[in-house]
Amino acid sequence: MQDAAARDAAVAFVYTPTEADYRSAVRRYSFGTPSGLAGVLVPVAVGLLIAYFYAWRKGFSPATSAVVGACVLVASGVILPRILARVAREQYSGTADYGTCTTVVGADGMTTTGGGLTSTIDWQAFPRCVETDELFVFMPRRMRIYFVLPKRGAADPADVDRVCAVLAAANVHRLRGMPGMTARR
Repeated sequence: MQDAAARDAAVAFVYTPTEADYRSAVRRYSFGTPSGLAGVLVPVAVGLLIAYFYAWRKGFSPATSAVVGACVLVASGVILPRILARVAREQYSGTADYGTCTTVVGADGMTTTGGGLTSTIDWQAFPRCVETDELFVFMPRRMRIYFVLPKRGAADPADVDRVCAVLAAANVHRLRGMPGMTARR
């Protein structure tokens, strides 16, 4: 009975979004979930295949082919973090002007107020969630946008558990993390 009461009660979080929140959310999704990891590794694998196909077509020696592959890996290591940082900046820029936000999480969805604006999002819009030690990161199914809810905005540590109960009751799919990347629980 207590679980039902916790699940049905609305929980308010008061916080100021930061770019670091969004960087953490993008990094956690990209490297901490199977679907995010696939989104990172598939372009690298395709780049390696193209490089090796090119080296084979041109008749490069195995040593030269290895150098070409190493160049692709180094380029990926330089470009990928920049792309992820840009995604985080773009996501944050959409919330930067709101200042201090209040997000109320309830059985039907989330209502966020900040910067004189109020928006309500039902759980069907963001049916997936990744939890970190500091954040709840909500995502739609096929797009790479994020709604970041920092746990530091909870008035009481028990509010975080109440949000977990709300998410379970609303059938919000909690993405499993990769080993070593999971939040509490």
